[in-house]
Amino acid sequence: MPYFDAASAAPLHPVARQALLAALDEGWADPARLYREGRRARLLLDAAREAAADAVGCRPDELVFTSSGTTAVHAGIAGALSGRRRVGRHLALSAVEHSSVLHTAAAHEAAGGTVTQVPV
Repeated sequence: MPYFDAASAAPLHPVARQALLAALDEGWADPARLYREGRRARLLLDAAREAAADAVGCRPDELVFTSSGTTAVHAGIAGALSGRRRVGRHLALSAVEHSSVLHTAAAHEAAGGTVTQVPV
């Protein structure tokens, strides 16, 4: 899961800043809508997805933009568990994981999965 905003610990790269400003100026509409501004936003979103996918070496349909790192962690773990559901619903994780991982594990366990927490 690449984290393109450097966890808010570094300034935006000039190219990223330029893309953000273009999106704010031209891509403000809902990309799911069919009116002109919505179609323009969809084109900008699709172009961003293609560029990001190319940067990390995947197909655009394999890349998901999320609103936060926590959401990305949850989606990543849920996707991995779903992809391996035929072999079981077990999740192993370190006891020193980020709280987003621990909360996702708790939700997995509450939904009937099993979790093993490995000590340090």
